[in-house]
Amino acid sequence: MSTSISSRMLLPAPSTRTLLIKWVVALLVPVVVFTIWGGDAIINNVVLGFIAPASSNYATANLIEAAIFMAVFYLTIIALAGYLVAADSGRRGMFDLWLDVLIFTLVPLFFVITTGLIIGLALSIVVWGIYIYVRNRIRKARHYVPPPPLASVDVLDEEQRTALFQRAVAGGFWFATAFAIVTLVIDLIYAFTGPYPSVLFIWVAVRTILLPVLGYVLGQLAGRIALNRVLTPKSDSNGKPGNGTSGRRFGNGGNRARQLEVLSTSRASEEAKDLVPNDLPLRSTGAQRFYLILLAAFVVFYPVLDPFLFGYGTDGRLAGYGDAGYYVILALGLNIVVGFAGLLDLGYVAFFAIGSYAWGIIGSTQLTNVLNLPPVNPLLLSWLFWPMIIISALIAAFWGVVLGAPTLRLRGDYLAIVTLGFGEIVPIVFRELDKYTNGINGIVGIQSPAFFGIDWSAFTPAPYYYLILALITLTIFVNIRLRDSRLGRAWVAIREDEIAAASSGINLVNTKLFAFGAGAFFSGVAGAYHAAKLGGVSPDSFSFGDSVIYLAMVVIGGIGSIPGVIVGALAVYAINQFILAQLDSLASDPSSFLHPIYAGISHLIPGFTFGNIRNLIFGIILVAVMIFRPEGLIPSARRRRELHRAADENVEMGSLDVVPGAPGFESEVRVD
Repeated sequence: MSTSISSRMLLPAPSTRTLLIKWVVALLVPVVVFTIWGGDAIINNVVLGFIAPASSNYATANLIEAAIFMAVFYLTIIALAGYLVAADSGRRGMFDLWLDVLIFTLVPLFFVITTGLIIGLALSIVVWGIYIYVRNRIRKARHYVPPPPLASVDVLDEEQRTALFQRAVAGGFWFATAFAIVTLVIDLIYAFTGPYPSVLFIWVAVRTILLPVLGYVLGQLAGRIALNRVLTPKSDSNGKPGNGTSGRRFGNGGNRARQLEVLSTSRASEEAKDLVPNDLPLRSTGAQRFYLILLAAFVVFYPVLDPFLFGYGTDGRLAGYGDAGYYVILALGLNIVVGFAGLLDLGYVAFFAIGSYAWGIIGSTQLTNVLNLPPVNPLLLSWLFWPMIIISALIAAFWGVVLGAPTLRLRGDYLAIVTLGFGEIVPIVFRELDKYTNGINGIVGIQSPAFFGIDWSAFTPAPYYYLILALITLTIFVNIRLRDSRLGRAWVAIREDEIAAASSGINLVNTKLFAFGAGAFFSGVAGAYHAAKLGGVSPDSFSFGDSVIYLAMVVIGGIGSIPGVIVGALAVYAINQFILAQLDSLASDPSSFLHPIYAGISHLIPGFTFGNIRNLIFGIILVAVMIFRPEGLIPSARRRRELHRAADENVEMGSLDVVPGAPGFESEVRVD
C-alpha cells in the first residue's frame, strides 16, 4: 500500500497534477512573500539566538515563542495545502482561484507591509468591497449562474476515498518540496549578495531535507481530516462505513445526501461547506479550522512578532490593541441583549461605567478616605483585582436586572427611550456623588492587577494584552454556551415573535431579565479592566455617543453573530481610533496618497483638517456599510437567509405580496 501511495504521489494522475499546480501556486506565492518580508528574518534570528546567544539582541524566551509561532505557521500551511488538494472538486477554474488569492491575500500583505497592520487591513477591506462589487456586476452582465451547491456531493466508495487520501498526501508533499526549493534559492541569493553567517548554511541544509518529509506526514494528516468530511456508504452495526474507517462524521452517506437534496438553496449552500469534495474548499468548514489555528497563533504570539514585522513602536501598538479588546467584550455583551434577545438597549454604557467605578472605588484610596480607615497596602489592593473583576461584573449585572424590570412590557422605540434615559442618568449620578466618586474630577490612582513575576506598569502593555485576550476568550466561550443553551433558544424565540414565545411556555419575565443581566455582566468585566489599565476613571468617559458606538459594532458586524460582532467591534474601533485619528498626520506626509487630496482641499478651504469632519467620515462609512451589506460583515446564518431568501429561492408572489396598484393586483385579489 505504501509503494502504491508513493508512486502516485511522485507521478500523480493528470487530474491530480492540475489540482497540485492550482493549489501549490495559490498558497506558495503569499507564503513566500511573507517569508521574504519577515518570516526568514525571524527564523534566522531564532537559529542564531540558540547557536550564538551573544550575537542576538532578543531574549531567549522571545526567541522560543517566535520559534513556536513559525513552526505552527508553516506546518499548518503545509497541512492546509494537502487538505485543499483533497477537498477540491476541480470544478472551479485555476485562474479564477489565483485572482481571488491575489485580491484576498497578496493585496493585504502589500498594504500591511507598506502602511502597517491596521491601515493595511482597512485599505484591504476597501479593495475587497470594490472587487466583490465589480465581480458581481460582471457575473450579472454575463448572466452567470453559480453551479448548484450540492452538484459535486456524492457518496464515495473505498477506491474514491483512497484516491482522495493520496491527493492530500501529494498536496502536502509537493507544496513542502516546492517551498523548500524556493527558500533554498532565496537563501543562496542572500549568501551571494551580502554577509551571510556560515552557521545558517547548516540550518538551510536541514530545512531543505526536512520539509518534504514533513510535507508527506502532514499530507497524511490532512487526508484523514478530509476523509472525516466525506459521505460514505451505509454504516455497519458498529457505526463504521461498510469498507473503511473514514466518513464517520456524517454516518450513512446515502441518507445524508437525500436529506441535503430537499433543503432550500441557501440552506444547502451552508450544509455543503461541511462536505468533501467541495467547489469552494477555501470557504469550507474544514479549511476554517486551519485559519483559526493560524489566527490564534498570530494573536497569542503577536507581542513577540511585532518587533520583527513592524519595527519600533511595539508598546504603543500593544496598548492600542488592549483598548480594542475591551470593545470586543462590550460588543459581545450587547449582542446578548440586542442580537440574541432582540431588546434594543441604548443605555449600555451605564453598565460599563458601573463596572469601572466598582473597581475604581475599591482599587484606590477612595473607599478608605470615605470610611476614614487606615490606608491599605497597595499590593493587597492589586491582588484584590482578581475577585473584584467578578464582583464588579455582578454589580453591573444586578443593575442590568434593575433596569430590565420596568421595561418588561416595552418594545422597540419605547424600550430604546427608557434604556437611553438610564444611560444618561448613571453618569450624572456618579458626577454628583462627590463624597464617593470624587465628582467631576473622577478617581485616580487605581491600582493595577498583580500576578507573580509580572510587571503591570503602564510602560509594559504586554500583560494587559494577554489579560484582555484571556477575558475575550472567556467571554466568547460563555457566549457560545449561552447561545446554544435552552436559555439562548428562548432568547431567539422572543426575538423572532414574543407572542408565539409566550404561547410556547417561555417565561418572558425571567428570560428578558437574564438577557439584561448577562449583557451587563460582560460590560462590568470590561469596565473593571478599563479602570485598572487606565489607572483612573471619570464620568466624562461615559456618554450616549459611546452606547451608539457599541450598538454600531453589533449591527455592522452582524446581529446575533458572535464572529461578526468581534469583527465589527475591531472594525469600528480601528476606524475611530486608528484610521480617522491618523488622517491628518498621513495627509501631512508628502509621500502619502492623501497629501494631494489634503493640499487641494486646503487650497479651497483654508484651515481645513480631517479632524474637523471626523464624525462626518465615520457616518458616511456606516451608511455605506448598511447600504451595501445590510446583514453585517459576518452575519448569522439565520439573518443571511432572511435577507436573501427572495433572491435565492425565487419565491412565487401571491395576492398578499403584490403592491396595490401594481400590475396583476386586481387579478390576484379579484377586485370586482
